[in-house]
Amino acid sequence: MSSTETANKMKIALLKYPKRAAMQAQLNRIPPRQVKVQINNLTKMVHSQQTILDAAHNHFDEKIPFNCRAGICGACEAKWNGQRVKTCYTPVQDGMRIITLDKEMEHFRQGTADE
Repeated sequence: MSSTETANKMKIALLKYPKRAAMQAQLNRIPPRQVKVQINNLTKMVHSQQTILDAAHNHFDEKIPFNCRAGICGACEAKWNGQRVKTCYTPVQDGMRIITLDKEMEHFRQGTADE
């Protein structure tokens, strides 16, 4: 295991629980309502108090890979407005258009996958 892999594993081990708690607190502050979200070519109305990753798994049957669920590792990244976002750490917003099926994202995920 390289020193970078060791550092990333330590970072995830130390920070995942505080970052998950911070994300949950942020989600709880969002007013509860239905928002329109598009993931790849499917559009649905979903609850506003969840992350993109949760919406993808629960409502779209889209299996975005993930590891830490705290926005640290980057395995869950997808594209929103041409920018990469960590789906486990980004709340859904009305009018979002997320792209997960992309060659660039596939190559990126292969680089972040655990061996």
